[in-house]
Amino acid sequence: MRLYSFEVASPLGSITRIGAERDGALIDLNGAAAWWLHERGEPDAPDYAAFLVPPDMITFLSRGDKAMEAARETLEFTRAQGVTGAFRGPRGERIVYGFEDVHLMAPIPRPNLVWDAMVFLGHIQPYYAREGMEVPEVFYDWPCYATQSGTVVAGPYDPIFKPRYTEQLDFEVELGVYIGRKGINIAEGDAGRFIAGYTIFNDVSARDVQFREQALRLGPAKGKNFEHASIMGPCMVTPDEVDAANLRMIARVNGEVVTDDNSRDMYHGFGKIIERISEEEYLYPGDFMASGTTVHGSCMSSTLGRWLEVGDVVEVEIEGIGSIRNEVVPAPDPQTKERSRT
Repeated sequence: MRLYSFEVASPLGSITRIGAERDGALIDLNGAAAWWLHERGEPDAPDYAAFLVPPDMITFLSRGDKAMEAARETLEFTRAQGVTGAFRGPRGERIVYGFEDVHLMAPIPRPNLVWDAMVFLGHIQPYYAREGMEVPEVFYDWPCYATQSGTVVAGPYDPIFKPRYTEQLDFEVELGVYIGRKGINIAEGDAGRFIAGYTIFNDVSARDVQFREQALRLGPAKGKNFEHASIMGPCMVTPDEVDAANLRMIARVNGEVVTDDNSRDMYHGFGKIIERISEEEYLYPGDFMASGTTVHGSCMSSTLGRWLEVGDVVEVEIEGIGSIRNEVVPAPDPQTKERSRT
C-alpha cells in the first residue's frame, strides 16, 4: 500500500486524515473503513473504525497488524464497490479525494524521533581522502547516526525555508523508514518485522553552521534543526511493494538531474541500522530512521557544485516511492503572525 497523511478543509478548519492510494485517487481510510464495517454488520461501525483505522498515522501504526490488514481489506472493498469521484459514504461523508483537493503532509507529520544514519561509504570517503585520512574503522563496525528533531518536518511540496544564519544551504538525498511496532534489542534478521514502510527524506542542512558546531564534537544542532529542515513524503510505501536494497535515487535542481544514485550502495542496510539503534533502547511506532546521504546526494558531491539559493526548486525521486518537490524561500519574518504548522 501507499499510505498518506493529508489535510482537508472542514467547517472547523483543517483536519488531518490518513489515506491510501487507489487507481490514482486518495481513499480516506477511516471513513471507508466505517462503511466497510457497517456492511459487515458490525455494531457501532464508526466507533470501531475510529479505533481500528484511526485518522492519525502514529495511532494507526500502534494498532498493529490488525489495523494494516483492515486497511488493505477496506481498500479492496472500495475497489469492489466501484467507488470513485464524488461518492459519499452512508452518512454523507467524503471517502474519495483527488490529490489536487488536499494538502499532502509528511506521512507522519510529527515523528517521535528522527535518527539519521551515515551508511554510504562512497559519500564520506572523498571527504577523508582530501584530508589524507582513512575512513574511521567504526564506520565498518556499525552504522553511526545522529538524532534530530521530529518537530521540524515538512511535507512533500512545502517550501524549504532558508535560515538567516546560513550561506551554505544544502540538500541530502536519503531513503527513510518508519517504525511500526515497539521493540528493543532487535536482531538484524528480525528487523524487517518492525518496518512499517519507506519514504523519501531530504535532510536539508546549513553546512557552515553544522561544521562550526562539529568543531566541538557536537551537533548537528542548528545545522539541521530549523523549520522545514526535514522534508518527507510523498507517501509511506509498505515493504511488500519495494526492494529497499535496489532503488534508484535521483535529485533535480531546477529541473536538471544532479544526482543519480542507488540504495544498493548502502554499506549497512536498514536491518543493521535498526539493530544498532535499538540496542538497550526502545523503538516505538512512528519513529523515523534514514540512510544518510547517497554517494552524490548533496550539493557539493553532486554535479550542482554550489549551495542552494532562494528560488531553487529541489526534487528528490526514489524508484517505487515517488517524488517530492520543494522550493527554497526566505525564512518567514519572525515579526509576522505565526504561520500554521504543516
